[in-house]
Amino acid sequence: MYKLSEPFNYENDYKYSQNIDTISFWDEIAKKYVYWDKMYDKVYSGNEMYPDWFNGGKLNTCYNLLDIQAKNSLKRDQDALIYECPFLKKTIKLTYYQLYEKVCEFSRVLLNLNICKDDNVIIYMANTVEAPIAMLSCARIGATHIALFDGYSIKSLIDRIETIKPKLIITSNLGVGLDEIVDIIPNLKKALELSNYKPKHVITHYRNDLNIENSETILNSLNWEEEINKIKENKQTPYYEYVPVDSNHPLYLIYTSGTTGNSKPVVRSNGGNLVGLLYHWNCLSSKFDEENIVFFSATSVGWVSFHMFFYASLSKGNTFVMFEGGFLKQNNVEDDIWATIEKHKVNIYLALPIVMRYLKKVDPDAKRLHSKYNISCLKQVWIGAEVIEKSIQHYIENQLKAQPIGLYGQTETGCMYIFQYSNINKSYDTIGIPSPYVKPSILSEEGLVLGDNEIGELVFKLPLPPSFAITFYKNDEQYKKLFTKFPGYYNSGDLGYKDQFGYYGIVSRADDQIKISGNKVQLNTIESSILKHPLVIECCSIGINDEDCYKAPIGILVLKQQQQQKQQQQQNSNSIDCNQLKNEINSIILDDIESYAELKQILIVNQLPKTKSGKIQRLILSKLLNDDNYKLPDNIENVELFYDIKKLFLNGSYKK
Repeated sequence: MYKLSEPFNYENDYKYSQNIDTISFWDEIAKKYVYWDKMYDKVYSGNEMYPDWFNGGKLNTCYNLLDIQAKNSLKRDQDALIYECPFLKKTIKLTYYQLYEKVCEFSRVLLNLNICKDDNVIIYMANTVEAPIAMLSCARIGATHIALFDGYSIKSLIDRIETIKPKLIITSNLGVGLDEIVDIIPNLKKALELSNYKPKHVITHYRNDLNIENSETILNSLNWEEEINKIKENKQTPYYEYVPVDSNHPLYLIYTSGTTGNSKPVVRSNGGNLVGLLYHWNCLSSKFDEENIVFFSATSVGWVSFHMFFYASLSKGNTFVMFEGGFLKQNNVEDDIWATIEKHKVNIYLALPIVMRYLKKVDPDAKRLHSKYNISCLKQVWIGAEVIEKSIQHYIENQLKAQPIGLYGQTETGCMYIFQYSNINKSYDTIGIPSPYVKPSILSEEGLVLGDNEIGELVFKLPLPPSFAITFYKNDEQYKKLFTKFPGYYNSGDLGYKDQFGYYGIVSRADDQIKISGNKVQLNTIESSILKHPLVIECCSIGINDEDCYKAPIGILVLKQQQQQKQQQQQNSNSIDCNQLKNEINSIILDDIESYAELKQILIVNQLPKTKSGKIQRLILSKLLNDDNYKLPDNIENVELFYDIKKLFLNGSYKK
């Protein structure tokens, strides 16, 4: 008879979930980790594609994550949330009790506006503490929140407003971008004017820490601080109660990254998300035993990892460090990161691959880092969002003296599906082993299970764990497509493999594989070779249509700042130096891969087009360069970057 391990033991829980009784496994987790206002009638019902987890149960996510800690005498005065903004030289710390009070206070504001559990609320805010306060307040009263990245285009905002139909939009007047003040209001103001749907209320958090006057305002917008003051004036108390909701009631909607086209709003339920998330964090943080984890993430509130790790940190009474500002300004990025880690004694740093590549380039031996900062507190660096090269993992391990941890999850999954749980000496090519609650396989295009180290499509057997998306909001037909290619499986859309030790590696998106002269090549493999050149700070490889060899790769490069202007001038004048750079890169590719993978053309740009979550939009770039009639999706924010790249491509030496 298996039971959940305590402390966490991977082998025990894996056998329990996979081989014994999956339903009993989730039943025990739900009863162990979650407080239910009404116990569910059935653990699992529905069908594989649309499982109904914990039917009949009622609960409140905010109570489970915040109230329990705030009422714990050992946790109430511990830091729950830390805000850091180097640009403003500003730090804010909120203990669990302080965060609880602020959430209860703002929950009362929402109730005073008649926001209820059947309403949607868009949170379009700067990355300040008010954003997670708004998220938790929505959860407290049962409303569904939708956090968007600040800086959306007018067209994208109109699409979200008309799709979501929020009763309330909560926004900030200003934010901090890449070391500059950003006015958030203008695009939202215009979108509200043009949208066919009008929300009943808009609340604006007017910041007093930026010393900017005459920023735009939205007509009839309510003032965040004034609405809170009204509670005191009317002698109301903060909303210390909470609203229990059905297990399958939507907690939040969140848009996918949009790397392959128009992003889709994922629907995440209260009960399934909470059960999956609490167990997931218990697994991921098990190596820290009872030590308080200080988790640092520079991700935006519009990214699923913010939701996931912020809520997870609260679930165990840990500390979450959030960040406002840019990590791409090359004169201070390393200081911002290391100073934050040292200052708050960060144990786990969730890093973007682009940032780690930059750090490795500018301080390859980490001598500057260790001469200025003490980061001995840092135990692990987690890296997600895209496949990374071995050299980054070597850098973390040997220069930062921390453990590099690869993550694999998606917006749809809600938690990590592959992670380094075990102490087996895995290779740098792999990420880790399956989470105890999933059953992955590597399939051929025909749906056959492949052997060890064979590259194929990564799929997960149905039913999926409770935290998986329950649908795409108002787009169920698109949701069904996740399961149609391989019946009985969720198709991740990624290429991967399993090695002889049971570790899984991710190769690329399935769409990022091209065929050159009969040879299948992953574009990120070519990119790994390109990045070995000392001048290249970031890159993207695209397959271009070619009659003779199906596809031919080109490279789109971002160079080190001190070389970029010079190199661009050389490119524009058809200087031989640009050809020399291409030849030097191709020499590396020849050594690493084969001559068929050599670049036919290089384009040098100031920046690559990316999603709001930092992923390079390779597939969209490929379609734009290969199809003269292709139109960019409506959700594209950086249209000019795409067309600048296409212009460079058409003016280049390589012609289709």
